[in-house]
Amino acid sequence: MPFGLQPTHLIIILVVALLIFGPSRLPEIGKSIGKTMREFQAGLKEASQGFTEEIQKTPPQAEPPKLACKSCGKPIQAGMKFCPECGAAQ
Repeated sequence: MPFGLQPTHLIIILVVALLIFGPSRLPEIGKSIGKTMREFQAGLKEASQGFTEEIQKTPPQAEPPKLACKSCGKPIQAGMKFCPECGAAQ
């Protein structure tokens, strides 16, 4: 069941709502709650689709080109001033 409600909980909620609002307004309130939930779900679906579309439009970030250390020849990233392996200045 949604929200962890058991059938007995739903019956208690229905009885309390019946006492508070009366039998004539319950169908109207149920219709309003159903409409609100449908609109909320539609909004969530629209937002997730828009987010997915934007993610797909965004180009992947390219990794910086790798270079080789002048001293030891191990691969290093562009822009590094020192080799992480041997410590030689680049």
